[in-house]
Amino acid sequence: MEPRVWPKILIVAAVLSLVGCMLPRTTRTAVIHDVKVEDELSSETLMVQPGDEIRWINLRKQDVSIDIPNLTSDKLSCQRGFRNWMGLVTEAVNIHPNETVSLCFKAPTVVHYNVRAETALAGGKKLLPGTLRVGEPQLQSSERKRD
Repeated sequence: MEPRVWPKILIVAAVLSLVGCMLPRTTRTAVIHDVKVEDELSSETLMVQPGDEIRWINLRKQDVSIDIPNLTSDKLSCQRGFRNWMGLVTEAVNIHPNETVSLCFKAPTVVHYNVRAETALAGGKKLLPGTLRVGEPQLQSSERKRD
């Protein structure tokens, strides 16, 4: 090989190793948990493992929105539909009828979220609260004493 080829090979190798370091350390588990949004949520509390995919399905005839306070990309191992026009993870998303969005969390956590849906009731919006428990659930203080 010619001597001037080696610097190019070294640069390519350095770039590839940097890209490899930036890839997420956690992968999907191939387990999908569906939360169907109708008049109510199909699951208000959902227990999943890190890497499991949580998929919200809008089965209503109108748009719904999901609000997940403090959602950041460093907590996620996958996401679909939770990015804004600049490519940043957003805390609130809109889901059209018969469409879905999904998230996977990297580590154990508890996530509280709200689904907002149009309704004919007074006020015009219905709030459907939900909770995700990712990983091992925290023991209650009374359960810890028994162990």
